[in-house]
Amino acid sequence: MKNEATVLTAVAALFLATPCLAEPRPGDGPGAGGKGAQMFQMMDADGDGQISRAEFISHAMERFSKMDANGDGAVSKEEAQAARGAMREKMKEKREEWHQKRSEGMESPVPDAGAE
Repeated sequence: MKNEATVLTAVAALFLATPCLAEPRPGDGPGAGGKGAQMFQMMDADGDGQISRAEFISHAMERFSKMDANGDGAVSKEEAQAARGAMREKMKEKREEWHQKRSEGMESPVPDAGAE
């Protein structure tokens, strides 16, 4: 039964981690042009250009451990909601940073029409 729970947990983690492997598209906002590649490199522990089952499960278990706030080996509904809220907050901060950097880049001085 415990082994079944571990497998189900790994499958759930796989489902949650899959979007991280998506190819970035130009102009996608925060993380455009490299977030997917960064995640791939992070999961590719041995640097061979492939993510093995062991590397994937290791990453999934790491994520699970972060969600399991009380360390009891199970993620409660409350722990999952808290982890999701923390992830949303982190993403919100990243989006705000990206928008701030983007707006700063667009604020170029317009030359005065009468000055030469």
